[in-house]
Amino acid sequence: MTKLDYGKPHFITEEIAEKIEKSYKLPVYVYSEEKLEQYAKEFLAFPNAFGCDTRFAMKANPNINILKIFKNLGLKIDASSEYEAFRALNAWFKGEDISISAQELPTKLEEIINFWVFINATSLHQIEEIGKMVKKLWLKNYEIWVRINPGTGDGAFKAISTWWITSWFGIWYEYIPQIKELAKKYNLKITKIHIHIWSENTPESWVNSANIWLDFVEQFEDVKTLDLWGGFKRAIMPYEKDANLQAIWEAVKEKIEDFYKKTWRKIKLEVEPWKSLVINACSVLAKVVDIVDTGEKWYKFLRTNTWMTEMPRVPMYWVQEPIYVLNNSLEKEDYVVIGHCCESGDLLTCKLYEQETIEPRTLNKAQIWDLIVVDGVGAYNSSMSMKNYNSFPESWEVMIMKNGEIKEIRKRQKLEDIWQNEIEVV
Repeated sequence: MTKLDYGKPHFITEEIAEKIEKSYKLPVYVYSEEKLEQYAKEFLAFPNAFGCDTRFAMKANPNINILKIFKNLGLKIDASSEYEAFRALNAWFKGEDISISAQELPTKLEEIINFWVFINATSLHQIEEIGKMVKKLWLKNYEIWVRINPGTGDGAFKAISTWWITSWFGIWYEYIPQIKELAKKYNLKITKIHIHIWSENTPESWVNSANIWLDFVEQFEDVKTLDLWGGFKRAIMPYEKDANLQAIWEAVKEKIEDFYKKTWRKIKLEVEPWKSLVINACSVLAKVVDIVDTGEKWYKFLRTNTWMTEMPRVPMYWVQEPIYVLNNSLEKEDYVVIGHCCESGDLLTCKLYEQETIEPRTLNKAQIWDLIVVDGVGAYNSSMSMKNYNSFPESWEVMIMKNGEIKEIRKRQKLEDIWQNEIEVV
């Protein structure tokens, strides 16, 4: 059983919660403009040898307001589909500040190329198709980027691994000769190597990984940028620790400098954080709608008006989130916190990485209609698609601005919008 001192929510006070409850039907996603800027500036402050860009992997949360905050600070965009790329263009990012690293090659490939959006090829087939389009458009020395599966790395657990023989992300490293052959065939210039191996917390693990990355860079003479995707731990639960960003990048900077001394090549870095930029900048405000139990000896359940429809990251990855009951009770009680869906997986208080194992939380003693806050929900929640399950409408999203004003950044979906695209044929 998890018995931890959670303290207080990151930025939602009882006063803020009451204001939001009066104006919006709960549940509501609540963002902090101040936190978004704070986390972005941490990455922009990285020490580097020959330059470093920060790309936000917008799949974590593509709301136009978040994109614009990051754009104004100088971040670039990593898109996981052509549709995300067009959303970034709609947020006034320049094409050259967007890259697509996708499982599916854009269907509007010519349009993407004409917008000067960079394409990060993730398969030999993609390189071939890009080459054919470039030939059709009479482009010379067209620059592409390549994502490589290095076959090794570090990570939290295998279920979310993006490397090794069980991963379909990127081109298997043994196919580097074929990559070169295709690039030569279509007069393509490979200028960036993209690698994601899920290193997490320690500078040592990053240095060990950097040796692998730079070996790949050395095999491509035109590569001038190394894109390091992922691996920046952001503590969500009290037992977790943030990655030491400065220590990590001081260590990697040294490896880049050593590579320069060896090859006389100045390699620019790119980092692609996603979760770490947004996850602690958003919370969900909701209500306790019922309290049930399975007898005095067993479990007491807090039923809420949220969970998997707003927070699919928990059942998807079997992780834990901080939960707070907003009342002044001095009494504590152990609860299993559940959602409003008719679904056994709609459980927030599971054991870490074991979604089927219940692990109650010690919280303020609750009453029906008490407000609750769930922190750490800014990534892979609003952007994921368990929304509309049981026909619950998409929730409101609001942002607490730096001046304290609360602004709506996405309206609550109308019920009739859920079926507006259905066509009656019977």
